[in-house]
Amino acid sequence: MTAQISAHGRIVADVTTRTTANGKEMAMARLAINLPCNNADEGQATYWLGVVAFGKQAEALAKHSKGDMISVSGNMQLNQWTGQDGTKKEQAQVIADSVISAKTVRPGGRKSTPQAPKPQSNVPPEYENYPFNDEPEF
Repeated sequence: MTAQISAHGRIVADVTTRTTANGKEMAMARLAINLPCNNADEGQATYWLGVVAFGKQAEALAKHSKGDMISVSGNMQLNQWTGQDGTKKEQAQVIADSVISAKTVRPGGRKSTPQAPKPQSNVPPEYENYPFNDEPEF
């Protein structure tokens, strides 16, 4: 059984990259995700989620650094290990199928680019002035 997850959060440390034994590119990061929590002082708590990406998604993740906001989705799994002090530890992580940058969604600071022409309407001419066409009425 698999668990799918989609999450949006802030990268808390610089992304690390590696090449696997098979020669595939791999990138890893940790996200801080704010979740609603009725017991928290401000009504939300931070959840820490590991992100692992391969191939093109690893390339996309590697372009980011500490402090960047991203959205990820993919299969969730539980990573378990024994710490140096001998205690068992675990962290949820997502194997990313998709990495979407907040930079892409909200590029801020870039020079504006020309707007694409508005698509032609498929509404017959006799109905173009009715309120259900593509133009909102204000």
